Amino acid sequence: MENAQIETIIKEIRNEQHPQENDETIKGYIKDAEYNINYSAGTKIDYDKDLDARKLLKNHVLYDRYKRLAEFKCLYEGEYSDLQAKYYKSADV
Repeated sequence: MENAQIETIIKEIRNEQHPQENDETIKGYIKDAEYNINYSAGTKIDYDKDLDARKLLKNHVLYDRYKRLAEFKCLYEGEYSDLQAKYYKSADV
């Protein structure tokens, strides 16, 4: 994800979640969320185009900030499955 995209998401998170952490800390949460979601989907997602994935990313940051990722995974497993189905690529094996 480009720095400009990260900065935009940080602003959205600040407006929606009112975090007390500094931008560098939030940037770390964003990068962790991006890696986790991209890995699960099996592809690099454009979070400017895929608004469902963007919302999932911001929620991942929220739960990560409160150290509740296990709960997040349970609550949002359907959204992960939807992204996996959306980005599925057949290996033609």
